[in-house]
Amino acid sequence: MTARWAGVVIAALLLGSSCSLAPVDLEAKKALALRTTITASDGTRLARIYKPSANRSLIPIHRVPKHLKDAVLAAEDARFFDHSGYDLRSIARAAVVNLSEGRVVEGGSTITQQYVKNTYFRRPAKTLERKARELRLAIELEHRYSKREILGLYLNTVYMGEGAYGIKAAAETYFRAPVDTLTLPQAALLAAVIKAPAVYDPRDHPARARTRRNYVIDRMVTLEMITKKVGKRAKASPLGLSRRPPKLSVEQPYFVEAVKREVLDDERIGATSSERANALYRGGLQIRTTLKPRFQNAAEDAVRELLDRPGDPEAALVAIEPLTGRVVAMVGGRSWARSQVNLALGQAGGGSGRQPGSAMKPIVAAAALESGISIDDEYESSPATFRLPDGSTWSVNNAEGGGSGLLSIYDALVGSVNGVFARLSLDVGPDVIATQAEVMGVTARLPIYPSIGLGASEVSVLDMATAYATLANGGTYVEPTTIEEVRTAAGDIIGPDQETVPGVVARGNVFLLTKAMQEVIGRGTGRAAFIGRPAAGKTGTTDDHADAWFVGFTPDLVAAVWVGYPHGRIPMRNVHGMTVSGGTFPAMIWRNFMLRALSGTPPRDFNLPNDEVVTVRIDPESGLLAGRWCTGERRRLIRQFVPRSTCPPPIPGSNENPSPPTASPSPTNTKDDKKSKNETPRPEPEPTPSG
Repeated sequence: MTARWAGVVIAALLLGSSCSLAPVDLEAKKALALRTTITASDGTRLARIYKPSANRSLIPIHRVPKHLKDAVLAAEDARFFDHSGYDLRSIARAAVVNLSEGRVVEGGSTITQQYVKNTYFRRPAKTLERKARELRLAIELEHRYSKREILGLYLNTVYMGEGAYGIKAAAETYFRAPVDTLTLPQAALLAAVIKAPAVYDPRDHPARARTRRNYVIDRMVTLEMITKKVGKRAKASPLGLSRRPPKLSVEQPYFVEAVKREVLDDERIGATSSERANALYRGGLQIRTTLKPRFQNAAEDAVRELLDRPGDPEAALVAIEPLTGRVVAMVGGRSWARSQVNLALGQAGGGSGRQPGSAMKPIVAAAALESGISIDDEYESSPATFRLPDGSTWSVNNAEGGGSGLLSIYDALVGSVNGVFARLSLDVGPDVIATQAEVMGVTARLPIYPSIGLGASEVSVLDMATAYATLANGGTYVEPTTIEEVRTAAGDIIGPDQETVPGVVARGNVFLLTKAMQEVIGRGTGRAAFIGRPAAGKTGTTDDHADAWFVGFTPDLVAAVWVGYPHGRIPMRNVHGMTVSGGTFPAMIWRNFMLRALSGTPPRDFNLPNDEVVTVRIDPESGLLAGRWCTGERRRLIRQFVPRSTCPPPIPGSNENPSPPTASPSPTNTKDDKKSKNETPRPEPEPTPSG
């Protein structure tokens, strides 16, 4: 039997075998693996995420230019619109060639059969039975879909080299251009590589690729798809390739990792962790994030300008819009190439949390005020050793040895006096402080020790930014998010899944704390953070200077900055000739970032909750409102905590002289607060540069 007749027999056997197979369920095909795209809030692309077989993005057939469709048909299946899913002549011709060579060197598959192979078979064995099944599926497919639909499916699934599946990914890989802008020579080159992507890779084998491309152009001329003149001009064109893109093109990798983490935790994306991972790496998600490129650039520049020498410590920064919880900037380290640990996320970023030091004090003060303690209440400020209920001792010192005598919580917060906050922590209770931190947004598990009040427990930079954002948002906690919108391949839109809890700190208490924290920048330990507009913040430094913080906010933006060495508790006693504390590099980084980020944003003052904070005169002996017969001290209180009665009058016949008349004991608005502060000056604490 001649090779020609043997080919005809093989073709007939394949067709007969396919007809005898059981019907096929076309709905059982594997879902296409599609790449996920992550963009900044303005649409700037940050990353494309995919498994090795999922660099694919769909494009509708009506957006594919005619010369590209023609080029693919000329190269792969010129009789596509004439056959019924199989081409006996092609099968017979391929069989003849393969029999002559003694091995498989040519295929006879149509575009429909190629789509079937790419979609329904995973590394199939080259057997007659498999070819028969492939043929049966192709016939079923032709009955189900139109030719136009099948061509569209094929163009979105065919492998085209360098990890690109489908013509959209290929156009971006080879030319960095949209499909609908491809020229005829570019379209012919894409059609050329389909036959054998590795053999005709235009970057690795440009001469072979040009020869194959010109063959496709000649086929288009023969099939009268284009004229000879157009074909000649196209063959003379260079390949016109773009530079080879990196395997994974990622901008802002620290932030992208945080986005991926949030997607993988969102049960709306998938019921199980494997389903969520499949959606992220193969599901073709379009993720628009909260990142603002201008803010991100400002954050990176602020770090780079101050920590630019070999051996400098690392820095992390998180910026949040307090009203929405959107994370608009994130610096997870100075170099992704050196370390892939996201220092901004603590343990969630692959590292560990760090001690916030005195940056924890506003949270302690919030717990105290929420417990009914007044911000004007005074505590002893001297160093001391405390005996705890379990018999152990806790020694507390003030920075530089300062602090003695009674000091209000307000002034202790401004001056960052440890002696006051140690006593306040024991008074309020470490469990209450831990709960207050949690409701304000600290996700780290805090041990219930008295030292929690001085920031000895580890937290993340994101934790601290979130807690301070609660203050900036008037006491309403908003769960932080890196995601603005997720659009699935099916077109469903998923917004951020954020928890919002109003009133975790009363608005009046927020105002009092914010007023004190404004003075931290004005006259306290955070003077290097001054930005010329209403702002509040707090420094934080550990005893050994291994961690330094500044966390601060305006009504529009919150930023937390940490500086330290990630691989251990290494004292920073000589960085650019200075000992690092929260009032040095962290405060300066914060200042530089905020000045750039808020450029063009009009300054706004913090809202004054006149309905909640009032100034009254309190009798220090009875704790009641002062009357005409007792001495009164001005105090700022939440309206609900103002006593309802005045101090008792003197006993008739006693030798006590009534006090001179005072102002009306009724509450007054806090707009008189500044005046009252001038009338009753507070003692100034000793400087505490490491607060």
